Parts: sequence; C-alpha cells; structure tokens
Amino acid sequence: MDGYNTATKHNVPFKETEEWEKGHSGEKLIAQLKRGEGYHVIPSYDYSGADDDKAPRLQGERQSHIIPDLDISKDGVRIWIEVKVKKSADYTRKTQQNEHGISRRLYNDYLRVAQITGTEVWLYIIEEDTGDILRVPIDSLAKVKRIYDGPRMDPGGMVFFPQASFEIWKTIKPKKARGNNK
Repeated sequence: MDGYNTATKHNVPFKETEEWEKGHSGEKLIAQLKRGEGYHVIPSYDYSGADDDKAPRLQGERQSHIIPDLDISKDGVRIWIEVKVKKSADYTRKTQQNEHGISRRLYNDYLRVAQITGTEVWLYIIEEDTGDILRVPIDSLAKVKRIYDGPRMDPGGMVFFPQASFEIWKTIKPKKARGNNK
C-alpha cells in the first residue's frame, strides 16, 4: 500500500509514518553519496509547502508537476533523481520476472518535468534486502513498462518495470532481518 493510502487510512500525517521516514532516509543517503562524488545537490524535499505537507512542484500557468526528490549538478551537467526505498523487487506471475513499481501519476509527472526542463530524470531504487542501489534513466523505461490501471495500489494506477532494466549503481550493507542480532 502506498504512503498516501496509509496516512489517509489512519488519519496520521504522512510525515509521521514509517514509510515517509524510510523514504526520506533514502533521499538523504543518495544526496550524501552524490555529494561525495562531487555533485551539488538541491534536495527538493526542502521545498514542501507552507505547512511542510505538499510535494514540491514545477508550476506553470495551467498545470503543475511534482518534481523528483533531488536536483543535482556537476561540471555543467544537471540531473533529476527520484529515490524509492523498497524492501525488495516483487516477483510477478504475469510477467514471470521481478519488478519495481511507482505511481503512474508520478511517473507521468517525472516524464513531463524532464521534457519541460530539458533535464534527464533518473529513478534510483534502494533495495533493503540486497543492499543494492539500482538506477536507470526514467525515459528508457517506456519500452519495458507495464501499466496497472486499477485503484488497489494507488488511486491513479501504477507503472511497473523489470528489475533487470536497472543497473546496480552501488551496494550498501543490507538491513539485518528482524530478530537477527548478529
């Protein structure tokens, strides 16, 4: 279940949920790793509305689009990065492969942000079970995406991508299983 539904279902502000904390920690980790590579980072999550409760948006006269989590630059090159933290890739019987997914609404917003700004958007996924940080330019996923139109996972549907479409960027120490104190 996504963060929107979790927070709404329990009348808890999203920023007080475990899911938000996990995602925010992932964003900060990627920002730190990119700074370590010499990038300058604008964390989009620093600009989240007067009450700190809105996703940052690229605003036009008639439309606005949610922007990715990080805006990074180095040596004249600028990149947007969207960070997702997932326990693992999910095996899908329908496609017979491991997949990762994001909200269809966000996927479309990120494609539009790339088009408007002329800046490539990369999707980074931190897999907790393997410790792998996966990445891929989001526009390269168009040919391999699988769309789910139902409302069960997100009100606007979901877009799924084969795990094999991502490259492993880095591997960090995976989280220990609960109850494992070694």
